[in-house]
Amino acid sequence: MRGDVETCADLSAEQQAAMKKFLVEYELPYVHLVRVGIQAKNEESAISIADQAFTDCTIWDNTPEMPLLYDDYEETGDSGAVLEFKVVGEYQEWPEPEVCVKIIERDAAARRACEHLIAAHECSNSASVREALFQSALEEAHVAMPHLSASTSSSNGTAGSEVMPTVVAWLEGGVVQWMASDHPMRYLVLDADTDGSDSMKVTMENGSIADVIRTSSTVLADHLPEWVTKLVEEVEGQ
Repeated sequence: MRGDVETCADLSAEQQAAMKKFLVEYELPYVHLVRVGIQAKNEESAISIADQAFTDCTIWDNTPEMPLLYDDYEETGDSGAVLEFKVVGEYQEWPEPEVCVKIIERDAAARRACEHLIAAHECSNSASVREALFQSALEEAHVAMPHLSASTSSSNGTAGSEVMPTVVAWLEGGVVQWMASDHPMRYLVLDADTDGSDSMKVTMENGSIADVIRTSSTVLADHLPEWVTKLVEEVEGQ
């Protein structure tokens, strides 16, 4: 019992079976605030450099030349306002958690893996306890990095059972805006349509030379394995 609210924990199994499942939500206004360090001649130049880095998807690379100093979501408006809850659905079974929730779960598992690993390293009086901590760290690591678990499992099987990495490229106006993948990977976008712009020469796989424009720097794709898998299934199912 929480105050005057009766929870499922207060009910018998028979009473719990009669309870309905509702999806209840609330929302708060947030802004995504990012701050980076930039050395420039003046404010206008610093803004121009930041704008170009955002366009090139390198503003989050956290390099010595452009350190990432702040990246978080801050609540806007009246934070003291009373929250408004509303029911947005009724279900027989709970829906699958969205990618954002799974990312939170993986981050928490990664922290637990680190805690167990440090505890195992500092445990010197019991080999069995140390081994148990190492095993717990490994289990949490598999939860935090499920794509690596899949790769490990496939590598122990036949060659044909290996997981095929997938990357999703999002384009607007013929320009790659961002990429997401189910395995950690870097990407480099080269445009063969030079159109008189400054270009560079690169060697193709067959040894020929091609003029290209690098439209973005070599950056990491967003690692979203659950979302990529779900998106591929959704697209291929249509």
